[in-house]
Amino acid sequence: MPAYPIRWAPLVAVGLACGLVQVAVGVVLYLSGVYFEPWSLRVMMALLAGCIVAGNWWYGKHVLAGHTTYWKALLVGIVISVLMGLMYITYNAVSIPFVYAHFLEDMVQAEFARASVGLEPARAAQLLDSLRAEFTLRNIVVGNFTAVSRLGTISSILISVGFLKRWRRAQAVAGEGV
Repeated sequence: MPAYPIRWAPLVAVGLACGLVQVAVGVVLYLSGVYFEPWSLRVMMALLAGCIVAGNWWYGKHVLAGHTTYWKALLVGIVISVLMGLMYITYNAVSIPFVYAHFLEDMVQAEFARASVGLEPARAAQLLDSLRAEFTLRNIVVGNFTAVSRLGTISSILISVGFLKRWRRAQAVAGEGV
């Protein structure tokens, strides 16, 4: 039986392609004025999981010839999520200071609008100052990478269970044929 080792070049290509998709969706959300809506985060989380599923499917079919195991699916998913995070934070680091100079203030104002409802003016001013101190490019880059990597790992664990069950079914069928 031939071995199906992890091939890194196609895996990196899949991860970077998924990262480009994530960047494109982020740009569309931002330019359409809904990037800071609470539901847009769920869109990005669903996109992450969808990319992990699609990447695992493509990689399993074209590189592993259908011989995907739980551990390979888990590794593929984690690599895809980390590469998506790296692509997204690279885009953040370049675009926020040079293309979307008002992005940080837009983010502060969106959060302030949600969090300041019902606050006294003095408390609202304190909140605004603390948001401006908190929402820095560094914090956004670190936060985005950490979030994408963690959520991607959790999604990969859950998605890989499907491959574990499929692998066990295949083993059971092969055992019955003996």
